[in-house]
Amino acid sequence: MLKYILRRVLQIIPTLIGASFLSFALLYVFPGDPAELIVTVSSGVEPTPEMVEKFRVEAGLDKPLIVQYVSWLSNVIGGDLGTSWSSGEPVMDEIVRRFPASAQLFFSTFFISVAFAFLLGIIAALYRDKAVDHICRICSLVGISIPSFWLGLMLIWVFSVHLHLLPAFGYGTLKHAILPILTWSVSFMAIKARFIRASLLDALSQDYILTAKAKGLADRAIVVGHALRNAMIPVVTYLSMSVSHLIIGSVMVEVVFAWPGLGSYFVESVFKRDFPVVQALVLLSAVVFTLMNLIVDILYAVIDPRVRFGD
Repeated sequence: MLKYILRRVLQIIPTLIGASFLSFALLYVFPGDPAELIVTVSSGVEPTPEMVEKFRVEAGLDKPLIVQYVSWLSNVIGGDLGTSWSSGEPVMDEIVRRFPASAQLFFSTFFISVAFAFLLGIIAALYRDKAVDHICRICSLVGISIPSFWLGLMLIWVFSVHLHLLPAFGYGTLKHAILPILTWSVSFMAIKARFIRASLLDALSQDYILTAKAKGLADRAIVVGHALRNAMIPVVTYLSMSVSHLIIGSVMVEVVFAWPGLGSYFVESVFKRDFPVVQALVLLSAVVFTLMNLIVDILYAVIDPRVRFGD
């Protein structure tokens, strides 16, 4: 198992290097001179050619691209993500300050939605083509079809504007978190419930399930002890891929509810053309995706020991 994990860790290093280079290259994707853009955004005035040239030399932008990249990467590895052009604060400090808000929203949504997705998926699979299954499938279809931003606005309109039960925006208390978590969970839970149902039905149709039934095992023991574990590999894969869905959804939810997390920070930085922040958040997202893939590879080996002997 240890050799398997070490091999997977070594395999993600080239991926992270490629992601870091793409993050660094964001500064050069947009048209125009990066030095002139930086001076314009930071000073708020039209810079003179002398000001631009002075900054280019001071910031090392006159050096070859690969030298700039190596310098930037060494700073990132040392924990220096640069300085925000709009606020003048270190980007790392801004991310650390906003991370708890995003983490609270992300983990609450993930665990709540996954728990209910498993519940609905298992119930629908156990009562296939019965009334309970139809109800679960209709609820899943409705949840998938409703855009998150529209659902968020409707929940604000009902529970904040008319009923005055929950705050429409803000951060700090449990009441502030209820509507964002509910908005974010609905579509995520609905998609996963349908996938879990399909994966579990496929496992229940296998020959070893017929053997277990012939032995007289109860349906609950068959589902939990046999079918569910074998259905977990595609489910775990799908859940790992859905992290991107959650991160993208966080941007919309945080903007709608004025949640002071990394998603709303990213949108603000894009509008302000604050490239150091955008670079840092893009790199952070790539690192999260890569680590999630590593965790999933390890879970594969835990769920099915045969995996560790593969490629």
